[in-house]
Amino acid sequence: MTTDQKELRNALGQFATGVTVVTTSAEDQEPVGVTASSFNSVSLDPPLVLWSLSKTAKSMPAFETSGGFNVHILAAHQTDISNRFASSQGDKFDGVDFSTCDMGFPLLDEYAALFRCKTHYQYEGGDHIIFVGEVVEYQTNPLPVLIFHGGKYADARPKLKKEDEDDVVDLLSGKFTENYLLYLISRAHFQTSLPVRKSYIGQGLSDQEFFCLSLLSMNGGLSPSMISDRLAHTGHAPDNEIFERLARKDLISQEGGDTGDISLTETGQGVFIELLAQSKALEEQLKKHFSEDEIETAVRFMKKIVDITGSDIPELW
Repeated sequence: MTTDQKELRNALGQFATGVTVVTTSAEDQEPVGVTASSFNSVSLDPPLVLWSLSKTAKSMPAFETSGGFNVHILAAHQTDISNRFASSQGDKFDGVDFSTCDMGFPLLDEYAALFRCKTHYQYEGGDHIIFVGEVVEYQTNPLPVLIFHGGKYADARPKLKKEDEDDVVDLLSGKFTENYLLYLISRAHFQTSLPVRKSYIGQGLSDQEFFCLSLLSMNGGLSPSMISDRLAHTGHAPDNEIFERLARKDLISQEGGDTGDISLTETGQGVFIELLAQSKALEEQLKKHFSEDEIETAVRFMKKIVDITGSDIPELW
């Protein structure tokens, strides 16, 4: 058996751990924070947790004397936060959203779980000090957690119980379960598009008008027939009445009569950009609930479905 430190580190790296940022305050009340993967539970009664810090860490004096700390279990989208607090840069909190708890310690705005602790014990453990904290308060958020394995960030994915495919759809009774793929795709579409739909309806726009603005924003000027052809598969293809209504609202302009190309006006572009910004903000909030690998897999999956089912459907751009 080898005792080489590098090989030992690699061997220990085979144990997957969560990633935390532990914060406290120095004597001058300056915020202090470090990235740590040594966090673990100790006891439920009393509620105790532990983590360890190198004796040579610049933040050691603060953690030794502050009397407590906050442990933030990072979510999968917070690799940048992990890297920031693992670095030796001067002000790690510069540009980071945080508040202060009643003990005076920094609280990050985002996390998968939070444990506010009073320092219960400090033990010497080789080249580290082991801090045992008594949990005085905790919170959790429904976010996937960040994992560290083999010297790299990784994703934690719960194993799903594979349902018998024959049980998903019952053609004899006309029933299906919540795992029916096409049902899930349809429901996800309606639920994710609902906030933006409410917004443009609140602005007096119909579905046809919104789809028309969306298409024109991506393509520039198009003839009325091209617009109708490209939106036919959506069930919201506009007609002349829709075009006239959009023109009266100063959202589109048309060149050379009824058959000329239709383009967005500056007002129309502004309206669509506002709606697009709302949609993008919703996407960013949703993405926080998924790891980068899950998002990439979902994008490839959806693109493949589009390719398989859309051979006779025109591109929107």
